[in-house]
Amino acid sequence: MYYHPTILPPNASPVLNTTGEAECAQSGDAEITVRARRLVFENTVFSVYADHIADKNGNEVPLYLSVVPKCLLADLIAGVAVLPVRDGRIGLIRVFRHPLAKWSWEAIKGHAEPGESARDVAARELLEESGFSVAADKLIDLGAIAPEGGVIEGRSCLFVAKLTENSGKVVAPELGHGEMVFHSQDEIDDLIERGEIEDASTVVLLLKHVRMLESK
Repeated sequence: MYYHPTILPPNASPVLNTTGEAECAQSGDAEITVRARRLVFENTVFSVYADHIADKNGNEVPLYLSVVPKCLLADLIAGVAVLPVRDGRIGLIRVFRHPLAKWSWEAIKGHAEPGESARDVAARELLEESGFSVAADKLIDLGAIAPEGGVIEGRSCLFVAKLTENSGKVVAPELGHGEMVFHSQDEIDDLIERGEIEDASTVVLLLKHVRMLESK
């Protein structure tokens, strides 16, 4: 969701003012308040709410879409994106995205599970989706991104995994997953130019990886 620090988290109790409206206990520059929240859908990973929100200037949205991950780590980390790198080539998975009805090339991604750290999530997803194993403490942390800060209450940690194996173990592809291919940087640039890499987390991770190499 579009959460300013003054927004009530999903399970918080509202503070009622003298008019009976629900407000936040804190104040801030935006002072966006949730006046009502209604659960409209949920699955094992997300809860989707219709929020009635307002700000101090009198602006209101009665049906604001808020997507809240069911597992959130510290700093609102809900998932990860991992870029496997082998011999200077970058591994991306070909993924069919149902909402867009098209294929794209993407970094390895996944959601956090209870009890995991962000590094644990990244190492697990890398193994599950590619068959490559890299110890959690060997992953290179490149910060975090808010994939859709206007809708999703959650951020994704970005990691690079330097592979030492030539091939990983055979894994069953997930729904919509195609092959994994290791690309040169020129090939990556061409895929972006042709619109075959559109995923925000993947694009930012690729950029940060280039900046990391340039800084060495």
